[in-house]
Amino acid sequence: MTRYGMSSLLAFGFVGNIINIFIFTRKEPLRNSCSLYILAACILNLFNLGWGIIPALYNLDRTDPSTYVFIYCKVHHYIIHAPLMMSRSLTVIACMDRYALCSNSNRIRSFSDPKVAIRVIVGIILLWPIATVFLPISYVYRQGSCRMDPSFSLSWAIYSVIVPGLLTPGLMIVFGGLAISNRRKLQNRLNTNRANIKKRECTLILMLFSEVMVYVSSTCLFPAITLYQFLTEGLPQTTESLQIRAFLGYFSNTFLVYIYPAA
Repeated sequence: MTRYGMSSLLAFGFVGNIINIFIFTRKEPLRNSCSLYILAACILNLFNLGWGIIPALYNLDRTDPSTYVFIYCKVHHYIIHAPLMMSRSLTVIACMDRYALCSNSNRIRSFSDPKVAIRVIVGIILLWPIATVFLPISYVYRQGSCRMDPSFSLSWAIYSVIVPGLLTPGLMIVFGGLAISNRRKLQNRLNTNRANIKKRECTLILMLFSEVMVYVSSTCLFPAITLYQFLTEGLPQTTESLQIRAFLGYFSNTFLVYIYPAA
């Protein structure tokens, strides 16, 4: 699954995100706030794929550096998780942006402004490294292994279930659905050609909706398995149950994680 599955995600994900970046750096998309959010997310996705998958492929035939490099053990998961949450948050904000554009309130509609989008993007990029600073603290290097300190297990389980597992997809679904249902209002409000609006704005909304569905479908197992791992930690288990537990952890926390930035 790592050698062929994740390497395929890496290849297709790099090509797809580079094409997106090429499209959204044209003059017209740069004047659209939603396009700016998607563009920033694509740039982050390239980093996520490279930093997350390339080391996993390296570790297949070589010793994992986290087992002998203290600093790498501390920062590896931190540098994976923070940019992943930045990309996910940008998709949430992009859905909010499309919904705000349809609002009857001038104040709410002002959120769909490229200048506001740039400030929000910078804010998200600054926020998540601070919000996830507990990760380097929680990982410990002991006896040639890198693992999370058991004292942080409960906090990580609660955070994983609530933030990336429930809150993020919940906000995506709510605001993505509201944006799609208000598409006609959006078309009537913009002062440009109706046909061009329909083609451009519908494409953006459908693109966002596709991203939301991919994220929800690839993340739905994550909170349940994270909670299961926490509840079964330290309990007597057979070799088979330990193997199942390890595979479920790999499948939800490693393999499925990269489907969203690649897709």
